[in-house]
Amino acid sequence: MLPPEKFIKCGDLAEIMMSYCDHRLCCVAGQYFENVDELLDILRTCDTVISGSAALHLLLLERGTPWTPKDLNIYVPLATSRFLLNRLQYEGYTIHSQLQTNVINYTYSHVHGVVVVCKGQRKIDIVISRTLTASSPIFQFHSTAVMNFVSMDTIFCSYPKLTLCQLSLVNAGPLYCSLDRHAILDAVRKYQTHGIQYIQCQDLHGVKNTCKVSTRTITDAAMMWINLEGLPQALHSLLDVFRQFGVLDLQWNLGGMTCGLEVIKEES
Repeated sequence: MLPPEKFIKCGDLAEIMMSYCDHRLCCVAGQYFENVDELLDILRTCDTVISGSAALHLLLLERGTPWTPKDLNIYVPLATSRFLLNRLQYEGYTIHSQLQTNVINYTYSHVHGVVVVCKGQRKIDIVISRTLTASSPIFQFHSTAVMNFVSMDTIFCSYPKLTLCQLSLVNAGPLYCSLDRHAILDAVRKYQTHGIQYIQCQDLHGVKNTCKVSTRTITDAAMMWINLEGLPQALHSLLDVFRQFGVLDLQWNLGGMTCGLEVIKEES
């Protein structure tokens, strides 16, 4: 048995974890802002979250993640979207394009529209939510691997037992409802090149709350919260969620046929 001085205390582990998360967040923020405080202030004052490949990149181990995100996806409620745009323009970004939902084929979505802003080679996609919370469109993504977000003080992962092992289920709902299946399939292929392995639902029935027919919530026992300001903390209560996001809870199901019947066929 190792002597007591060789063990790492929980407090020390929490400090190491916080330092590592801060480092990863600084790496993301440094690609788009002068320092991490500017990004954190935007997340706080505009009620926004980061999602997409940037959030996934932050969750995965640095040594095993050779790819880097090509852009930053910021999700914002409609009510604060104008304030966010003004803030980014103040930081030197200019509007490159604006697309409404009916143009970008988000027929199965809580997305109101997408605004793309650029600053030199830096590119930020602003995804405007139809709902009161910025994060609701995230649970309609094509893959569980990207159902994650980073807020001002938390990192959230919907399917940690899969995502942290670089595994994913396909959320087929967008495939059935979108007018452009090619774009969704291209996104799935992109994450396959990033090392994400797609598996079938029936292969995971031994893992709690991973079957596509399970109703999931952001406060259930299968998700993961990392509190950047108060580690170690694993769970968020309904009150915590309401204080931070203005809603009591969010629920979602993965779309598509009953598990075991669905086959995704690439279109030629």
